[in-house]
Order: sequence, then structure tokens, then C-alpha cells
Amino acid sequence: AIENKPYAGDQENQVLDYLKYLEKKTTDFLLVYLSPSGQGPSEWSFPQDERSEWSEKFTAMAYAESGGAPDQIQDTEEQSEVQHEEENQEVKSLATWLKICKEKCEVDRLRWFLGDAENFCIKTFGSIKPTDDVEVKIVESFLSENPKYLNTAYAVKKAWPSVVNKVAERFFKQLTDKIKINEKYSARDDLKFKFSLTFDEDRMGFIYMYLYSTNWVEFENGNSHTETRYGIVLSNDKRNTPDGWYVGVESPKKLEHMKADEQDRFIKIKGKLKEEIPGSMGDDYTDPGYKYADDNQQNWEHFLEKILIESEQKKGEFLDYYVNFFGEFADNAISILDEIEKRP
Repeated sequence: AIENKPYAGDQENQVLDYLKYLEKKTTDFLLVYLSPSGQGPSEWSFPQDERSEWSEKFTAMAYAESGGAPDQIQDTEEQSEVQHEEENQEVKSLATWLKICKEKCEVDRLRWFLGDAENFCIKTFGSIKPTDDVEVKIVESFLSENPKYLNTAYAVKKAWPSVVNKVAERFFKQLTDKIKINEKYSARDDLKFKFSLTFDEDRMGFIYMYLYSTNWVEFENGNSHTETRYGIVLSNDKRNTPDGWYVGVESPKKLEHMKADEQDRFIKIKGKLKEEIPGSMGDDYTDPGYKYADDNQQNWEHFLEKILIESEQKKGEFLDYYVNFFGEFADNAISILDEIEKRP
């Protein structure tokens, strides 16, 4: 069994409860705790006094070994030529395991998939972790020897989510300003923007930008923030963290609540987006088409220093990436919506 923990924390006794559940099902099992750096669960999730009992049934594994920078990744064809003796291969991470599987695999399509998964692990977790085990141990050692700073450390821990959100808001403001002044959008009087930039104290806010046209069909009983029309949204997938950034077309109503002609238009929009925008995905809920940012640029918490500097300077590679990311999708999406949703 695999407990997948890329970012989120554990609940109380979560790992311990999983182990007890597995034991009821079978005596022959192993629970793998998969985390970015291979760090195991907290005391809160898996109490220390319980761990010796489960030593043969539990292990922690990293997605990728730290330090593997993206520019060091070979392409799939080069990697497939690398040969290792089986006895010398040690599974140190999920990326290592994927690489071993890929080298043993004789089916081209499956081998390419394994290579993509390996590269994803390395790009996402092998080089952009804000801290590594060495840094954590330095902090642990310093605090244990200097207890007078424990209250300060605790205050930093409590403040961290708010800091992340404020930096993300500041960057998003610069990003949306750059998109808004783009000549392609400012030249059309019918194109309008809406923004939400603020988190509340409980981190329940929702950062998004919404671009729509007053020439597109207006729905009855749509969502308030969409102006009751289809729109192109730049947003984050989780409503309380700046993770999972994507651009997509959002419907003003759920498909199940639409009239027959509205459903027909939804299906046409979904098909066109998939056909004309590489990588576009869609669902039958409210998003006929959307596309996530590149894996190694999706989680802003890993780039706080960079996005803060770019926010101050109002320029930078990260800003340029997201301006282009939105623009490439929006250009096609606007044409599709102009064709299908334009009012008679």
C-alpha cells in the first residue's frame, strides 16, 4: 500500500490507522510512505512508541533523490541505453524504481511512460525543494542548543501559510496586470476581466482571474463571479493553497443543470478545445477544457524567493512563463467561444 504525501500533512494517527487496517486484511503487506524527500510521518501521525512494532511493515521513500536538477536529466532514448547490473541497483527513490523498470521494459510505449514519470519525479521533487534533510538537521540542532529561539521558530511556523499567500497574491497581481494590458485583449471593448486576489485569515480565499466577453451568450442562474457567461480562468486547483495552477474554460452552470441547447454547446466547446489545444483536458462538470502549468513550475511555494523578486522588479522568467501560458490557451479559447457562444 502507498500513502502518497507530495505536500499535505497527516491527520492524527493516520499512518498508524492505515497499518492496523492492513493488518486486518492480510499479514503479508508493506505500507510505503511516499514523500518529497523521503521524510517519514510525524509523531502526530505515527507515534514513536508504536514504530518498533511495525518496523517490518512500514517504510518511507522519496519521490527523487535530492539534488537531481532538471538540466541533468537525460532524454528517454539516452536513458534507455544506460545499462546497470541488477545486483548494483538500489531503490533509493520512486524515480530510481521507475528507471529500473524502464530499463527492463521491452514495450516502447510503456517504456516512454515510465521515462516521463521518472522525469516528473526528478523535476518536481529532485531539485526545487526549499529545504533538504541537511538544512532541517541544522535547524533542529540549532534549536535544541538554543531553546530561547523556540518561540520564534514556532511563530515562523504559524506565520508561514500567511507569508506564502501574501507573496502569491503579490505575484498574481503583477501577473494579471501584465495579461490585462496585452494588446490582444485591450483592443476589444467586449473583453472584460474579473479578479480575486485575497485570502482571509483562515486561508479560505480563492485566487483567480476570469476573462469573458459581453458578446457571449448570457445564462440564467449562473455563478456570480462568472458574470453568467463562459470565461477563461487562470486559477489554482486547491482553494486554500497556491498549488496546481492551470488555465481553462469555465462554464457558468453545471452540465447537469443546463438546458438541451446549452448542453449541446458545452459538448461542442469541449470537443473544439481538445482538438485545437494540445494537452487540453475536460470534464462534464463545469470545465469543458483546461490545462495545467508545467509540473516543475506549478507549485509556487517552491519558488517564493523568485516570485517575490519578480513581483518587485515587475519582470522575470516566471512572470513571462505564466503570461505566455495563459496567452497561448486564451487565444485559441477566445476564438472557439466567439464561434460557439456569440449572441445572435
